[in-house]
Amino acid sequence: MGDTTGISWTDHTFNPWWGCAKIAPGCDNCYAAALDKRTGGDHWNPRTPPRLTSEQNWNKPLRWNREHRLAQQRGRVFCGSMMDWCDTAAPHGARGRLFDIIERCDWLDFQLLTKRATLIERSLPVSWLHNAHMPNVWLGVTVENRAYGYPRIDALRAIPAAVRFLSVEPMLERMPDIDLTGIDWVICGGESGPGCRPFDPAWAVELADLCAAAGVAFWFKQHGGNAADKGGCLLAGREQKQWPVAA
Repeated sequence: MGDTTGISWTDHTFNPWWGCAKIAPGCDNCYAAALDKRTGGDHWNPRTPPRLTSEQNWNKPLRWNREHRLAQQRGRVFCGSMMDWCDTAAPHGARGRLFDIIERCDWLDFQLLTKRATLIERSLPVSWLHNAHMPNVWLGVTVENRAYGYPRIDALRAIPAAVRFLSVEPMLERMPDIDLTGIDWVICGGESGPGCRPFDPAWAVELADLCAAAGVAFWFKQHGGNAADKGGCLLAGREQKQWPVAA
């Protein structure tokens, strides 16, 4: 339906702007920065402002919403693969325009992922926080390791959302003591591409078991590495792809 995406856990990808600053170990081998450089950009340089995307691109969610309404089937939109919606360097007015589109797209669930968890509350519209949560907003944080990821989970837990999710990708170490209280969904995967760091499938199996015990939906995306299929998506001999239930 409409534009497709190679990201298995969503239906569409929307990037209102391109560009971000690397702030944590999960950013070290950023695929978005590499893609930007290959296409002639330099938008992961702190001295280069993010690039606002085209009007045609900004209109895509409205078109997707019409298509999903006609099909009577909800759609999911990941925002975004080439930016961080909480970035303080976001183009002027872009975040407010994004929120306006989200409010207008009642047939789309927007998956808003950030590594800047301490900025979530101040970045969201006050009305969304006062209304318990926006019914079509899923809030997520990246959890690449314990030191950087666990504090992000604590910050996420304090924010109302229809779905709270964790992107444990790239998974850089075991997380045997992860606290899943208040979390609805965990996406997990190893790092892929040049310079990818080691990933042990046993870490993901352990995390899947912790999710099962806590009643949290678990989605295993890929093992990573340099193989064309990114290591495949079988974990313990089977696909594990569960969707969360929105509040």
